[in-house]
Amino acid sequence: MIATAFAVFAAAQPLAGTTVHIDAGHNGANGSHPAQINRQVPAGTGGYRKACDTTGAQTNDGRLTEASFNLDVARRLQRRLAALGARVVMTRTTNDGVGPCVNERAAIGNRAHADLALSIHADGGPPGGRGFHVIAPLAARAVRPAIVAPSLRFARVLRARLEGIGLPRSSYIGAGAGLVQRADLGGLNLSRVPKAFVELGNMRNAADARRLERPSQRDLIAVALARAIRRTLGR
Repeated sequence: MIATAFAVFAAAQPLAGTTVHIDAGHNGANGSHPAQINRQVPAGTGGYRKACDTTGAQTNDGRLTEASFNLDVARRLQRRLAALGARVVMTRTTNDGVGPCVNERAAIGNRAHADLALSIHADGGPPGGRGFHVIAPLAARAVRPAIVAPSLRFARVLRARLEGIGLPRSSYIGAGAGLVQRADLGGLNLSRVPKAFVELGNMRNAADARRLERPSQRDLIAVALARAIRRTLGR
C-alpha cells in the first residue's frame, strides 16, 4: 500500500524535489528610474559590464508592454510548475517595481540552487520580422562554462515545445534556427545553474502582437514552457 501511495504521489507531483527559477524580464517602473536602470553592473568574466536593466519592448499601439507580458506568462508558468510539485522561485511577482539588475537576476537562481532557470521575454525587433527564438549562453564570458552544454540542451527542448504549439521560428534572428547563443547577456553569463532565455515573439510585428495579446495564447505558451522544463529535468 505504501509503495502504491508513493507511486500515485510521484505521478501527480513529477517535479517534487526540483527547484525552478522563473525570471520575468524587465519591470513596469523601469522607465521612471533611468539613472537606476542605466547604471553599469558586472555582467560576465573579464570585467565585462552592462546596464542594470532596460525598459523592454511594447506593441506599436502601446497597449501591451513587454514587462507586463513577461510577468503574466511567468505567473501562468509558476502555477503549472507548482501544481507539478516544483519549488518555484520568482524574480518578481509584481509589475510596479524597478529591476532587479541583471547580475541580481542571475544571483537569485544561483542562491536558490535551481535545477533550471528560465528568463521570459518578448522582443522588439523590426516590424517586418516575426517569430520566437531561444537564447543559450556561450562559454566566452560565462562564470561557469560547465552550464553551457546543459543550457543548450534545455534551449533545444524549449524550441521544440514552442514550435509544437504553432509558434514560428524567428525570421530575423538566428537564420531561421530559432536558437542563438550569446555572450552579452549578464543574466546568462553570471548564472551558475543551467539557464535559457525565451523571446516569445516580436511585439513590433502586428501578427505576433495579436497572438501575444491573447490570454489563451499565453496559456498555451505557459503549458509549452512547463512541458519543456519537465522534459529537461527528466520527469
